[in-house]
Amino acid sequence: MMTQDDFISIVRDQLRLPLANADLENDFDQEVNWRSIHLVRLFVEVEKKTGQRVPVARLFEERTVRGIYDLFAAPEPTGA
Repeated sequence: MMTQDDFISIVRDQLRLPLANADLENDFDQEVNWRSIHLVRLFVEVEKKTGQRVPVARLFEERTVRGIYDLFAAPEPTGA
């Protein structure tokens, strides 16, 4: 499972975007430097770090930075 600090580090280090804990609640439209390509890059980087796969469509359903974090922070479902 990825921690909030891990997620913020990925955004800062891999995407080179400023992000603080308080920014997690912001809508992407409020984040001046965020573009849709950043969402895709974030998705790829987090997937590489965690090995967890989330459907890409879910990525674009989320409107906040926390929403993206929550997609990857949720425990993986156990297989049947």
